[in-house]
Amino acid sequence: MNPLQQQLDNAIQHLRAGRLDEAWALAQALKEQYPDQPEPYLFAADTARLRGDRAGAIAQLDALPEALRTTTGVLLRKAQLQFSDSRRSDALVTAREAMPRIGDDEGQLRAVARLLSDCQRAGEAREWLLSAHERLPDSIAVLFDLAVTEFQLNLPEQAAQHITALLALEPYHPGALHLRSQLTRHSAEENNIDALRECLATGPEHPNLITAANYALARELEDLERYEEAFAALQAGASAYRRTLQYDGAEELASHALIRDGFSAEDFARLSPGCEDTAPIFVVGLPRTGTTLVERLLNCHSQVNSIEEFRDFPMMLSDMAGAIAPSMPGASNAEIFRAVDFKALGERYLVAARQVAGDSPRFVDKLPYNFLYCGYLLGALPKAHILHLKRQPLDACYAIYKTLFFGAYSFSYDLDELSDYVISYHQHMQHWHQVLPGRIHDVQYETLVREPEVTARGILEFCDLAWEEQVLDFHIQPTASMTASAMQVRKPMHTESIDAWRRVGEGFKLVEDKLAAAGLV
Repeated sequence: MNPLQQQLDNAIQHLRAGRLDEAWALAQALKEQYPDQPEPYLFAADTARLRGDRAGAIAQLDALPEALRTTTGVLLRKAQLQFSDSRRSDALVTAREAMPRIGDDEGQLRAVARLLSDCQRAGEAREWLLSAHERLPDSIAVLFDLAVTEFQLNLPEQAAQHITALLALEPYHPGALHLRSQLTRHSAEENNIDALRECLATGPEHPNLITAANYALARELEDLERYEEAFAALQAGASAYRRTLQYDGAEELASHALIRDGFSAEDFARLSPGCEDTAPIFVVGLPRTGTTLVERLLNCHSQVNSIEEFRDFPMMLSDMAGAIAPSMPGASNAEIFRAVDFKALGERYLVAARQVAGDSPRFVDKLPYNFLYCGYLLGALPKAHILHLKRQPLDACYAIYKTLFFGAYSFSYDLDELSDYVISYHQHMQHWHQVLPGRIHDVQYETLVREPEVTARGILEFCDLAWEEQVLDFHIQPTASMTASAMQVRKPMHTESIDAWRRVGEGFKLVEDKLAAAGLV
């Protein structure tokens, strides 16, 4: 091992142990010792990012000698940092500078596709991945990324072809097995139930495989209305996935309570003035409650563009609170958050959002868990509109429980934890309605699918938008959908999911009892 790599390995141990100041000091020393090598600068950039200084991380790469600044590895790392710093336009420019220089490196090919997709250029990401597949026809990772992108673009036949090719190379690929089950509605004549059961019986005992194959099996059994078998598979998959997570439900719900306890109507009135822009429309709620339906409906309006599940507001709020915390020793988190410059927060959010929304007069931000921050949203953007999706609580729990979210919504894989979270969510939204009367418009999922035009008119009226008939044709719009509902929102509205929780009978008794005790059913 060369001396530089040995020192970098030692420095990485500091990062892993959370000793960021020591890692930063080593990074600066290594830059001085090896000024013509990119690795110390890349390490310094990683250290700055972990210290919460994304702009400083980018500056580390800009400090490289000119010949090294334009190498593909450095350009891609810089693009990723620019994206994480809400500089999507810059990230795209940097990624596109790197693209012609990339050869057959699988990691770099995939990194470009991920950046394009994250910047909501799914069509461009697909074209890039098709080219990558030509270069690396046996790359399982490229095939899977390509199939996922085609799923998001509503190209199920093409996605199915690439999944078939992938499974021929790797029959036990968890992601491919799960995605295949999402691409079509299965029948008694055409399904993969026996193959999935064989996979579970003979495949490696890896939690990811057990999880994905069981979720896929549950989906296909449900299509065949074999509900008890489907629920048994679902429980097996959820249990396997839960064992891989480090999730503390009590800690999560305590954080919800702290937000509620630290944000009264009087607190809201004392916030610094926000940014008066009228463009944003926020769609919030639990996942799988119709948030994507409403987002797609609004996206069909001539005055609205969607920025989909835009994660920047919570990140910016946290960053700004973190920056002022050292000046407020002994203050509670709530006091620190209330001390944020809300006009600056709103303006910063708008700069980031406009990189996706373009010059559309209005835009919709559909990040479900923004329900946690309704008061802060309206503090930063007092003229924004918030739409809150509500769904019959047992149906909401069932829809959430049967969805594999891949790294999100850790509360959803255990029925006790799911029930507790949903109860806390209802308490949270009740709190916001009390603190912000008339500022949040509830949209009932069941009414939306039964009376779509009446509900859509109410949504547009609340958002100060004129009625346009085409909003009811949300299911035929060609834009990509990056959520778990990507296939469902390509269909006209239907009522077949109402009361779906009853299909599992006694399997949901625990949830029913807990929600009933909380007064929700």
